[in-house]
Amino acid sequence: MKKIVLLLLLMGLSNGTLLAQEKQREELLKQIAAFKVYIEYAQKGYSIAKKGLNAISDFKRGELDLHADYFNSFNLINPQIKHYSRVVQIIALQVKILKICNRTIRDVNQNDLFHGNEVAYIKRVLDRLIIDCDTAVDELINVLTQGKLEMKDDERLERIDKLYQSMQENYSFCEDFSNQTRMM
Repeated sequence: MKKIVLLLLLMGLSNGTLLAQEKQREELLKQIAAFKVYIEYAQKGYSIAKKGLNAISDFKRGELDLHADYFNSFNLINPQIKHYSRVVQIIALQVKILKICNRTIRDVNQNDLFHGNEVAYIKRVLDRLIIDCDTAVDELINVLTQGKLEMKDDERLERIDKLYQSMQENYSFCEDFSNQTRMM
């Protein structure tokens, strides 16, 4: 009888152990199912985040391209600026100044009114004037040459106007100086 009780007790214990293992297996299967659902949600979340980050990157790259285009436009020159009337007028003033300077130097050399230091002074003044005019024309060329200066169109026009004003002042000075030289 002791054996039967012991056998029944062992069977009861093993049956309880089997039930506990079955419950544990069910719990583990539920956990696995929950993890699968969680993994699906995480994958969807990561996919949404990745798409959002890609969209932000595209926007940023597009804005950067817009900025680059904007700044590159400063190197481009509007064709209307090249045909601006002041450009031709600056060149015409340069030619007139050179003619007056050459005529003045020729007259000074032919007349016996000026000697040594006076002739040297007149030549230095006219040489300096020609250098100043050449500098203005060089700057005009830089303003009109694509890729030389980064400027907006209105800045280019403003710079051309300043060069024109400077060249007009040089022309007025050249005429006055030449006239004074001839009157002596």
